[in-house]
Amino acid sequence: MTARESFPRLLLAEWTKLRSVSRWAITLIGAAVLTIGLSYLAASGNKWDPRAQAEFVTGPLGKPVADNFYYVHQQITGDTTLTVRVASLTPAQNRRAVQMGSDQMTKVDDPSPFAQPAAGIMIKDGTTPGSSYASVMLTAAQGVRMQWDFDADRKGSASTGTRWLRLVRSGPTVTGYESADGAQWQKIATATPKNLPSTVEVGFYVSSPSAFYTTRGGGSSSLGEHPTRADATFDNVLGSGATWHGDAVGKVVPTGKGGAPEGQFTEANGTFTVKGTGKVGPKQPDDDMVEAALIGVIAGLMALIGVGVLYATSEYHRGMIRTTFAATPRRGRVLAAKAIVLGATSFLVGLVGAVGSFVLAIPILRKQGFTTPAFPRPSLMDGSVLRALLLTAAFMAGVTVVGLAIGVLLRHSAAAITITIVLVLGPLIVGMILPGTSPKWLMYTTLAGGMATQRAKPPTITLAEPWAMIGPWAGIGVVAAWAAVTLGLAWWQLRKRDA
Repeated sequence: MTARESFPRLLLAEWTKLRSVSRWAITLIGAAVLTIGLSYLAASGNKWDPRAQAEFVTGPLGKPVADNFYYVHQQITGDTTLTVRVASLTPAQNRRAVQMGSDQMTKVDDPSPFAQPAAGIMIKDGTTPGSSYASVMLTAAQGVRMQWDFDADRKGSASTGTRWLRLVRSGPTVTGYESADGAQWQKIATATPKNLPSTVEVGFYVSSPSAFYTTRGGGSSSLGEHPTRADATFDNVLGSGATWHGDAVGKVVPTGKGGAPEGQFTEANGTFTVKGTGKVGPKQPDDDMVEAALIGVIAGLMALIGVGVLYATSEYHRGMIRTTFAATPRRGRVLAAKAIVLGATSFLVGLVGAVGSFVLAIPILRKQGFTTPAFPRPSLMDGSVLRALLLTAAFMAGVTVVGLAIGVLLRHSAAAITITIVLVLGPLIVGMILPGTSPKWLMYTTLAGGMATQRAKPPTITLAEPWAMIGPWAGIGVVAAWAAVTLGLAWWQLRKRDA
Protein backbone atom coordinates (compact mmCIF):
# COMPACT_ATOMS: atom_id res chain seq x y z
CA MET A 1 0.00 0.00 0.00
CA THR A 2 1.43 3.38 -1.01
CA ALA A 3 1.21 6.49 1.12
CA ARG A 4 -1.26 8.04 -1.27
CA GLU A 5 -3.55 5.03 -0.80
CA SER A 6 -3.41 5.25 3.01
CA PHE A 7 -7.00 5.02 4.24
CA PRO A 8 -6.59 7.67 6.99
CA ARG A 9 -5.23 10.07 4.35
CA LEU A 10 -8.18 9.16 2.14
CA LEU A 11 -10.59 9.94 4.98
CA LEU A 12 -8.87 13.28 5.51
CA ALA A 13 -9.13 14.07 1.81
CA GLU A 14 -12.85 13.27 1.74
CA TRP A 15 -13.44 15.35 4.86
CA THR A 16 -11.61 18.25 3.22
CA LYS A 17 -13.88 17.95 0.17
CA LEU A 18 -17.01 17.95 2.34
CA ARG A 19 -16.12 20.92 4.53
CA SER A 20 -14.53 23.03 1.81
CA VAL A 21 -17.74 23.46 -0.19
CA SER A 22 -19.42 26.36 1.60
CA ARG A 23 -22.96 25.59 0.48
CA TRP A 24 -22.66 22.05 1.86
CA ALA A 25 -21.39 23.35 5.18
CA ILE A 26 -24.24 25.86 5.31
CA THR A 27 -26.76 23.15 4.45
CA LEU A 28 -25.41 20.87 7.20
CA ILE A 29 -25.83 23.65 9.73
CA GLY A 30 -29.23 24.41 8.22
CA ALA A 31 -30.29 20.77 8.69
CA ALA A 32 -29.79 21.07 12.44
CA VAL A 33 -31.55 24.44 12.51
CA LEU A 34 -34.48 23.09 10.48
CA THR A 35 -34.81 20.09 12.78
CA ILE A 36 -34.88 22.27 15.90
CA GLY A 37 -37.07 24.98 14.38
CA LEU A 38 -39.80 22.69 13.06
CA SER A 39 -39.81 20.68 16.30
CA TYR A 40 -40.31 23.90 18.26
CA LEU A 41 -43.13 25.09 15.99
CA ALA A 42 -44.83 21.68 16.02
CA ALA A 43 -44.64 21.53 19.83
CA SER A 44 -46.32 24.94 20.03
CA GLY A 45 -49.32 23.59 18.11
CA ASN A 46 -49.49 20.18 19.79
CA LYS A 47 -52.06 20.10 22.60
CA TRP A 48 -53.13 17.54 25.16
CA ASP A 49 -56.41 18.14 26.97
CA PRO A 50 -55.61 18.35 30.73
CA ARG A 51 -59.19 17.26 31.47
CA ALA A 52 -58.32 13.85 30.04
CA GLN A 53 -55.85 13.43 32.88
CA ALA A 54 -58.59 13.40 35.51
CA GLU A 55 -58.85 9.62 35.04
CA PHE A 56 -55.16 9.01 35.69
CA VAL A 57 -54.05 7.69 39.07
CA THR A 58 -50.46 8.02 40.23
CA GLY A 59 -48.72 5.01 41.77
CA PRO A 60 -46.01 4.89 44.45
CA LEU A 61 -43.33 5.63 41.85
CA GLY A 62 -45.10 8.74 40.57
CA LYS A 63 -46.16 7.18 37.26
CA PRO A 64 -49.72 6.87 35.92
CA VAL A 65 -51.27 3.52 36.81
CA ALA A 66 -54.51 1.56 36.60
CA ASP A 67 -55.76 0.27 39.95
CA ASN A 68 -59.21 -1.19 39.37
CA PHE A 69 -60.23 -4.64 40.66
CA TYR A 70 -62.58 -6.43 43.05
CA TYR A 71 -60.98 -7.08 46.45
CA VAL A 72 -62.14 -9.43 49.22
CA HIS A 73 -60.06 -8.28 52.16
CA GLN A 74 -59.54 -7.83 55.89
CA GLN A 75 -57.33 -5.50 57.92
CA ILE A 76 -54.14 -6.89 59.45
CA THR A 77 -51.46 -5.26 61.59
CA GLY A 78 -47.87 -6.51 61.64
CA ASP A 79 -46.44 -9.66 60.09
CA THR A 80 -48.90 -12.02 58.47
CA THR A 81 -49.32 -14.98 56.12
CA LEU A 82 -52.17 -15.58 53.69
CA THR A 83 -52.62 -18.85 51.80
CA VAL A 84 -55.38 -19.69 49.31
CA ARG A 85 -56.05 -22.11 46.50
CA VAL A 86 -57.26 -20.66 43.22
CA ALA A 87 -59.62 -23.43 42.23
CA SER A 88 -60.71 -21.88 38.94
CA LEU A 89 -60.31 -18.78 36.78
CA THR A 90 -62.70 -18.12 33.91
CA PRO A 91 -61.75 -15.08 31.79
CA ALA A 92 -64.02 -13.31 29.34
CA GLN A 93 -63.94 -14.37 25.70
CA ASN A 94 -63.07 -11.46 23.42
CA ARG A 95 -63.69 -11.23 19.70
CA ARG A 96 -60.81 -10.34 17.38
CA ALA A 97 -62.92 -7.71 15.64
CA VAL A 98 -66.09 -5.81 16.52
CA GLN A 99 -68.39 -3.35 14.83
CA MET A 100 -68.57 -0.04 16.70
CA GLY A 101 -70.85 2.39 14.92
CA SER A 102 -69.79 2.42 11.28
CA ASP A 103 -66.24 1.22 11.99
CA GLN A 104 -64.88 -2.31 11.90
CA MET A 105 -62.39 -2.33 14.77
CA THR A 106 -59.51 -4.73 15.51
CA LYS A 107 -58.57 -5.90 18.99
CA VAL A 108 -55.37 -4.42 20.39
CA ASP A 109 -53.19 -7.25 21.70
CA ASP A 110 -51.30 -6.37 24.87
CA PRO A 111 -48.74 -9.05 25.82
CA SER A 112 -47.85 -7.31 29.09
CA PRO A 113 -48.17 -9.53 32.20
CA PHE A 114 -50.06 -6.61 33.78
CA ALA A 115 -52.76 -6.84 31.09
CA GLN A 116 -53.95 -10.40 31.81
CA PRO A 117 -57.16 -11.50 33.56
CA ALA A 118 -56.00 -12.67 36.98
CA ALA A 119 -57.08 -14.16 40.29
CA GLY A 120 -54.70 -13.82 43.20
CA ILE A 121 -53.87 -12.62 46.69
CA MET A 122 -52.67 -9.18 47.69
CA ILE A 123 -51.24 -7.10 50.54
CA LYS A 124 -52.10 -3.44 50.02
CA ASP A 125 -51.84 -0.08 51.75
CA GLY A 126 -55.60 0.36 52.14
CA THR A 127 -58.04 0.45 49.26
CA THR A 128 -57.13 3.86 47.84
CA PRO A 129 -56.34 3.58 44.10
CA GLY A 130 -52.63 3.90 43.44
CA SER A 131 -51.54 2.78 46.91
CA SER A 132 -48.55 0.46 47.37
CA TYR A 133 -49.11 -3.30 47.13
CA ALA A 134 -47.61 -6.74 46.53
CA SER A 135 -49.52 -9.62 44.95
CA VAL A 136 -49.21 -13.17 43.67
CA MET A 137 -51.67 -14.19 41.00
CA LEU A 138 -52.70 -16.87 38.57
CA THR A 139 -53.18 -15.33 35.13
CA ALA A 140 -55.30 -16.65 32.30
CA ALA A 141 -52.45 -16.93 29.75
CA GLN A 142 -49.08 -16.28 31.41
CA GLY A 143 -49.05 -18.59 34.40
CA VAL A 144 -48.23 -17.47 37.92
CA ARG A 145 -46.74 -14.02 38.53
CA MET A 146 -45.67 -11.90 41.48
CA GLN A 147 -46.06 -8.14 41.04
CA TRP A 148 -45.74 -5.04 43.19
CA ASP A 149 -46.14 -1.28 42.98
CA PHE A 150 -47.48 -1.39 39.38
CA ASP A 151 -43.97 -1.77 37.99
CA ALA A 152 -42.16 -4.91 39.13
CA ASP A 153 -43.07 -8.34 37.74
CA ARG A 154 -41.53 -11.73 38.46
CA LYS A 155 -42.45 -14.91 36.64
CA GLY A 156 -43.47 -18.08 38.47
CA SER A 157 -44.52 -21.37 36.90
CA ALA A 158 -46.31 -21.54 33.55
CA SER A 159 -49.32 -23.29 35.10
CA THR A 160 -52.75 -21.89 34.24
CA GLY A 161 -54.71 -24.52 36.17
CA THR A 162 -55.53 -24.88 39.84
CA ARG A 163 -52.78 -23.35 41.97
CA TRP A 164 -52.01 -22.69 45.62
CA LEU A 165 -50.70 -19.19 46.37
CA ARG A 166 -49.09 -17.73 49.49
CA LEU A 167 -47.90 -14.29 50.61
CA VAL A 168 -45.72 -13.87 53.70
CA ARG A 169 -45.10 -10.43 55.18
CA SER A 170 -42.08 -9.98 57.44
CA GLY A 171 -41.41 -6.37 58.34
CA PRO A 172 -40.99 -4.31 55.14
CA THR A 173 -40.63 -7.35 52.86
CA VAL A 174 -43.25 -9.54 51.23
CA THR A 175 -42.38 -12.96 49.81
CA GLY A 176 -44.54 -14.83 47.30
CA TYR A 177 -44.84 -18.60 46.95
CA GLU A 178 -46.79 -21.07 44.82
CA SER A 179 -47.58 -24.77 45.04
CA ALA A 180 -49.30 -27.44 43.00
CA ASP A 181 -50.52 -29.41 46.03
CA GLY A 182 -50.30 -27.12 49.05
CA ALA A 183 -47.45 -29.17 50.51
CA GLN A 184 -44.39 -28.46 48.38
CA TRP A 185 -43.83 -24.71 47.91
CA GLN A 186 -41.67 -22.79 45.44
CA LYS A 187 -40.52 -19.25 46.14
CA ILE A 188 -41.30 -16.75 43.37
CA ALA A 189 -39.71 -13.53 44.65
CA THR A 190 -39.27 -11.20 47.60
CA ALA A 191 -40.51 -7.62 47.27
CA THR A 192 -40.10 -4.44 49.27
CA PRO A 193 -43.06 -2.24 48.35
CA LYS A 194 -42.30 1.45 48.67
CA ASN A 195 -45.09 2.50 51.06
CA LEU A 196 -46.38 -0.43 53.08
CA PRO A 197 -47.40 0.63 56.62
CA SER A 198 -47.81 -1.61 59.65
CA THR A 199 -51.59 -1.88 59.18
CA VAL A 200 -52.58 -3.12 55.73
CA GLU A 201 -55.41 -4.81 53.86
CA VAL A 202 -54.87 -8.47 53.02
CA GLY A 203 -57.06 -10.62 50.80
CA PHE A 204 -57.79 -12.14 47.41
CA TYR A 205 -58.96 -10.45 44.25
CA VAL A 206 -60.03 -10.77 40.61
CA SER A 207 -59.15 -8.38 37.79
CA SER A 208 -60.02 -8.41 34.09
CA PRO A 209 -58.61 -5.60 31.90
CA SER A 210 -60.87 -4.02 29.32
CA ALA A 211 -60.50 -5.16 25.73
CA PHE A 212 -59.45 -2.30 23.46
CA TYR A 213 -60.36 -2.12 19.79
CA THR A 214 -58.87 0.26 17.27
CA THR A 215 -59.34 1.39 13.73
CA ARG A 216 -56.90 3.55 11.81
CA GLY A 217 -56.40 4.87 8.30
CA GLY A 218 -56.99 8.00 6.30
CA GLY A 219 -54.61 9.92 8.55
CA SER A 220 -56.52 9.30 11.78
CA SER A 221 -57.15 6.62 14.39
CA SER A 222 -59.83 5.82 16.95
CA LEU A 223 -59.92 3.60 20.01
CA GLY A 224 -62.85 1.84 21.62
CA GLU A 225 -63.02 0.17 25.04
CA HIS A 226 -65.05 -2.92 25.93
CA PRO A 227 -65.05 -3.76 29.67
CA THR A 228 -64.66 -7.45 30.52
CA ARG A 229 -65.30 -9.62 33.57
CA ALA A 230 -63.49 -12.66 34.97
CA ASP A 231 -64.87 -15.19 37.48
CA ALA A 232 -62.77 -17.13 39.97
CA THR A 233 -63.24 -19.45 42.92
CA PHE A 234 -60.97 -19.56 45.98
CA ASP A 235 -60.91 -22.20 48.69
CA ASN A 236 -58.62 -23.44 51.47
CA VAL A 237 -58.35 -19.85 52.65
CA LEU A 238 -55.86 -19.78 55.53
CA GLY A 239 -55.55 -16.35 57.16
CA SER A 240 -56.42 -14.63 60.39
CA GLY A 241 -60.01 -15.86 60.52
CA ALA A 242 -61.41 -12.33 60.62
CA THR A 243 -64.47 -11.21 58.65
CA TRP A 244 -63.99 -10.70 54.92
CA HIS A 245 -65.26 -7.56 53.18
CA GLY A 246 -65.73 -7.09 49.44
CA ASP A 247 -64.98 -3.78 47.73
CA ALA A 248 -64.41 -2.51 44.22
CA VAL A 249 -61.09 -0.67 44.27
CA GLY A 250 -60.86 2.25 41.87
CA LYS A 251 -63.33 3.24 39.22
CA VAL A 252 -66.06 0.62 38.84
CA VAL A 253 -66.62 -0.17 35.16
CA PRO A 254 -70.11 -1.56 34.41
CA THR A 255 -70.10 -4.58 32.12
CA GLY A 256 -73.59 -5.95 32.49
CA LYS A 257 -76.94 -4.90 31.11
CA GLY A 258 -78.37 -1.84 32.76
CA GLY A 259 -74.92 -0.67 33.79
CA ALA A 260 -74.71 -2.83 36.93
CA PRO A 261 -71.23 -3.11 38.41
CA GLU A 262 -69.77 -6.58 37.87
CA GLY A 263 -67.77 -6.89 41.08
CA GLN A 264 -69.09 -9.11 43.85
CA PHE A 265 -68.36 -12.19 45.95
CA THR A 266 -70.29 -14.99 47.58
CA GLU A 267 -69.14 -17.58 50.13
CA ALA A 268 -70.45 -21.10 50.71
CA ASN A 269 -68.76 -23.71 52.91
CA GLY A 270 -65.42 -21.97 52.79
CA THR A 271 -65.42 -21.51 49.00
CA PHE A 272 -65.45 -17.96 47.70
CA THR A 273 -66.79 -17.10 44.25
CA VAL A 274 -65.49 -13.72 43.10
CA LYS A 275 -66.37 -11.70 40.00
CA GLY A 276 -64.21 -8.76 39.01
CA THR A 277 -63.24 -6.30 36.31
CA GLY A 278 -60.41 -3.83 35.80
CA LYS A 279 -56.62 -3.78 35.65
CA VAL A 280 -53.75 -3.46 38.11
CA GLY A 281 -50.63 -2.15 36.39
CA PRO A 282 -49.03 0.72 34.51
CA LYS A 283 -51.29 2.96 32.43
CA GLN A 284 -49.34 5.35 30.27
CA PRO A 285 -50.92 6.88 27.17
CA ASP A 286 -49.54 5.70 23.83
CA ASP A 287 -48.76 9.29 22.82
CA ASP A 288 -45.02 9.85 23.18
CA MET A 289 -43.59 13.20 24.35
CA VAL A 290 -40.14 12.35 23.01
CA GLU A 291 -41.53 11.51 19.58
CA ALA A 292 -43.56 14.72 19.59
CA ALA A 293 -40.43 16.71 20.46
CA LEU A 294 -38.47 15.21 17.52
CA ILE A 295 -41.01 15.67 14.73
CA GLY A 296 -38.76 18.27 13.04
CA VAL A 297 -36.31 15.50 12.13
CA ILE A 298 -38.13 15.03 8.83
CA ALA A 299 -37.24 18.61 7.74
CA GLY A 300 -33.58 18.26 8.68
CA LEU A 301 -33.46 14.93 6.88
CA MET A 302 -34.53 16.50 3.59
CA ALA A 303 -31.57 18.88 3.79
CA LEU A 304 -29.15 16.08 4.61
CA ILE A 305 -30.36 14.01 1.66
CA GLY A 306 -29.44 16.89 -0.64
CA VAL A 307 -25.90 17.06 0.78
CA GLY A 308 -25.50 13.28 0.56
CA VAL A 309 -26.48 13.11 -3.09
CA LEU A 310 -24.45 16.15 -4.15
CA TYR A 311 -21.41 14.81 -2.29
CA ALA A 312 -21.50 11.91 -4.75
CA THR A 313 -22.64 13.54 -7.98
CA SER A 314 -20.65 16.81 -7.93
CA GLU A 315 -17.36 15.07 -8.70
CA TYR A 316 -18.93 13.44 -11.75
CA HIS A 317 -20.33 16.74 -13.01
CA ARG A 318 -16.96 18.46 -12.74
CA GLY A 319 -14.89 15.50 -13.94
CA MET A 320 -12.92 15.46 -10.66
CA ILE A 321 -13.81 11.83 -10.05
CA ARG A 322 -11.09 10.80 -12.53
CA THR A 323 -8.50 12.61 -10.43
CA THR A 324 -9.80 10.90 -7.29
CA PHE A 325 -9.61 7.43 -8.87
CA ALA A 326 -6.18 8.18 -10.31
CA ALA A 327 -4.93 8.96 -6.80
CA THR A 328 -6.80 5.96 -5.31
CA PRO A 329 -7.42 3.28 -7.96
CA ARG A 330 -9.26 1.03 -5.48
CA ARG A 331 -12.68 2.55 -5.97
CA GLY A 332 -14.32 0.64 -3.14
CA ARG A 333 -12.01 2.40 -0.70
CA VAL A 334 -13.08 5.79 -2.06
CA LEU A 335 -16.75 4.88 -1.61
CA ALA A 336 -16.08 3.57 1.90
CA ALA A 337 -14.26 6.77 2.86
CA LYS A 338 -17.07 8.92 1.50
CA ALA A 339 -19.67 6.88 3.38
CA ILE A 340 -17.74 7.06 6.67
CA VAL A 341 -17.08 10.79 6.45
CA LEU A 342 -20.62 11.62 5.37
CA GLY A 343 -22.19 9.21 7.85
CA ALA A 344 -20.18 10.51 10.81
CA THR A 345 -20.84 14.15 9.89
CA SER A 346 -24.57 13.68 9.36
CA PHE A 347 -24.79 11.67 12.59
CA LEU A 348 -23.31 14.59 14.53
CA VAL A 349 -25.60 17.06 12.76
CA GLY A 350 -28.58 14.83 13.49
CA LEU A 351 -27.57 14.45 17.13
CA VAL A 352 -27.26 18.23 17.57
CA GLY A 353 -30.69 18.65 15.94
CA ALA A 354 -32.29 15.92 18.04
CA VAL A 355 -30.87 17.12 21.36
CA GLY A 356 -31.70 20.74 20.54
CA SER A 357 -35.25 19.76 19.60
CA PHE A 358 -35.70 17.81 22.81
CA VAL A 359 -34.35 20.59 25.03
CA LEU A 360 -36.50 23.30 23.42
CA ALA A 361 -39.69 21.35 22.64
CA ILE A 362 -40.25 19.51 25.92
CA PRO A 363 -40.96 22.68 27.97
CA ILE A 364 -43.36 23.86 25.25
CA LEU A 365 -45.18 20.52 25.24
CA ARG A 366 -45.57 20.68 29.01
CA LYS A 367 -47.17 24.10 28.67
CA GLN A 368 -49.50 22.57 26.08
CA GLY A 369 -50.89 20.01 28.53
CA PHE A 370 -48.33 17.17 28.40
CA THR A 371 -47.91 17.09 32.18
CA THR A 372 -48.04 14.66 35.07
CA PRO A 373 -49.47 12.25 35.89
CA ALA A 374 -50.13 11.16 32.30
CA PHE A 375 -46.76 12.43 31.07
CA PRO A 376 -43.91 12.42 33.59
CA ARG A 377 -41.19 14.87 32.56
CA PRO A 378 -38.60 13.00 30.41
CA SER A 379 -34.92 13.57 31.12
CA LEU A 380 -31.86 13.41 28.88
CA MET A 381 -30.51 10.86 31.35
CA ASP A 382 -33.43 8.46 30.84
CA GLY A 383 -32.32 5.34 29.00
CA SER A 384 -35.28 5.42 26.61
CA VAL A 385 -34.65 9.10 25.82
CA LEU A 386 -30.94 8.56 25.15
CA ARG A 387 -31.81 5.64 22.90
CA ALA A 388 -34.31 7.74 20.95
CA LEU A 389 -31.85 10.61 20.46
CA LEU A 390 -28.94 8.40 19.39
CA LEU A 391 -31.02 6.18 17.09
CA THR A 392 -32.72 9.22 15.55
CA ALA A 393 -29.29 10.65 14.70
CA ALA A 394 -28.28 7.24 13.30
CA PHE A 395 -31.48 7.18 11.21
CA MET A 396 -30.63 10.58 9.70
CA ALA A 397 -27.08 9.44 9.00
CA GLY A 398 -28.24 6.18 7.44
CA VAL A 399 -30.67 7.88 5.05
CA THR A 400 -27.98 10.41 4.10
CA VAL A 401 -25.64 7.55 3.20
CA VAL A 402 -28.42 5.96 1.13
CA GLY A 403 -28.64 9.28 -0.74
CA LEU A 404 -24.89 9.09 -1.36
CA ALA A 405 -25.19 5.55 -2.74
CA ILE A 406 -28.12 6.44 -5.00
CA GLY A 407 -26.16 9.46 -6.22
CA VAL A 408 -23.27 7.16 -7.19
CA LEU A 409 -25.69 4.80 -8.91
CA LEU A 410 -27.55 7.45 -10.94
CA ARG A 411 -24.89 10.19 -11.27
CA HIS A 412 -27.78 12.63 -11.64
CA SER A 413 -28.43 15.00 -8.74
CA ALA A 414 -32.10 15.85 -9.23
CA ALA A 415 -33.15 12.26 -9.90
CA ALA A 416 -31.18 10.87 -6.96
CA ILE A 417 -32.51 13.49 -4.51
CA THR A 418 -36.08 12.92 -5.69
CA ILE A 419 -35.85 9.13 -5.41
CA THR A 420 -34.31 9.22 -1.93
CA ILE A 421 -36.93 11.65 -0.64
CA VAL A 422 -39.72 9.53 -2.15
CA LEU A 423 -38.26 6.42 -0.47
CA VAL A 424 -38.76 8.16 2.88
CA LEU A 425 -41.93 10.21 2.41
CA GLY A 426 -43.82 7.89 0.05
CA PRO A 427 -44.29 5.02 2.52
CA LEU A 428 -45.15 7.52 5.28
CA ILE A 429 -47.99 9.01 3.23
CA VAL A 430 -49.25 5.61 2.07
CA GLY A 431 -48.96 4.22 5.60
CA MET A 432 -51.09 7.05 6.98
CA ILE A 433 -53.84 6.23 4.48
CA LEU A 434 -53.87 2.43 4.62
CA PRO A 435 -56.29 0.94 7.17
CA GLY A 436 -55.65 -1.39 10.08
CA THR A 437 -52.24 -2.95 10.62
CA SER A 438 -51.40 -3.25 6.93
CA PRO A 439 -48.80 -0.41 7.07
CA LYS A 440 -46.68 -2.42 9.52
CA TRP A 441 -44.91 -4.38 6.80
CA LEU A 442 -44.38 -1.15 4.86
CA MET A 443 -42.48 0.14 7.90
CA TYR A 444 -40.50 -3.10 8.14
CA THR A 445 -39.30 -2.85 4.54
CA THR A 446 -38.83 0.85 3.69
CA LEU A 447 -36.75 3.77 4.91
CA ALA A 448 -39.88 5.24 6.50
CA GLY A 449 -39.55 2.62 9.24
CA GLY A 450 -36.60 4.60 10.55
CA MET A 451 -39.05 7.15 11.96
CA ALA A 452 -39.72 4.60 14.72
CA THR A 453 -36.35 5.55 16.22
CA GLN A 454 -37.97 8.71 17.62
CA ARG A 455 -40.25 6.81 20.02
CA ALA A 456 -39.28 6.23 23.64
CA LYS A 457 -42.37 4.08 24.27
CA PRO A 458 -43.19 0.54 23.06
CA PRO A 459 -44.85 -0.04 19.67
CA THR A 460 -48.61 0.41 19.38
CA ILE A 461 -51.27 0.17 16.67
CA THR A 462 -53.55 2.77 18.30
CA LEU A 463 -51.91 5.87 16.79
CA ALA A 464 -52.31 7.38 13.33
CA GLU A 465 -48.58 7.47 12.59
CA PRO A 466 -47.63 4.14 10.95
CA TRP A 467 -44.06 4.05 12.28
CA ALA A 468 -45.43 3.67 15.84
CA MET A 469 -46.32 0.08 14.91
CA ILE A 470 -42.70 -1.13 15.02
CA GLY A 471 -39.93 -0.82 17.57
CA PRO A 472 -36.97 1.57 17.32
CA TRP A 473 -34.39 -1.18 16.86
CA ALA A 474 -36.42 -2.67 14.02
CA GLY A 475 -36.61 0.79 12.46
CA ILE A 476 -32.87 1.43 12.56
CA GLY A 477 -32.27 -2.12 11.35
CA VAL A 478 -34.32 -1.42 8.22
CA VAL A 479 -32.30 1.76 7.53
CA ALA A 480 -29.00 -0.07 8.08
CA ALA A 481 -30.10 -2.77 5.62
CA TRP A 482 -30.97 -0.15 2.99
CA ALA A 483 -27.62 1.57 3.49
CA ALA A 484 -25.74 -1.72 3.15
CA VAL A 485 -27.63 -2.82 0.02
CA THR A 486 -27.41 0.53 -1.79
CA LEU A 487 -23.72 0.91 -0.95
CA GLY A 488 -23.13 -2.62 -2.22
CA LEU A 489 -24.85 -1.80 -5.50
CA ALA A 490 -22.89 1.44 -5.80
CA TRP A 491 -19.61 -0.40 -5.21
CA TRP A 492 -20.54 -3.00 -7.84
CA GLN A 493 -21.37 -0.29 -10.37
CA LEU A 494 -18.17 1.65 -9.66
CA ARG A 495 -16.19 -1.42 -10.63
CA LYS A 496 -18.20 -1.95 -13.83
CA ARG A 497 -18.56 1.59 -15.21
CA ASP A 498 -16.05 4.12 -16.37
CA ALA A 499 -15.59 7.25 -14.33
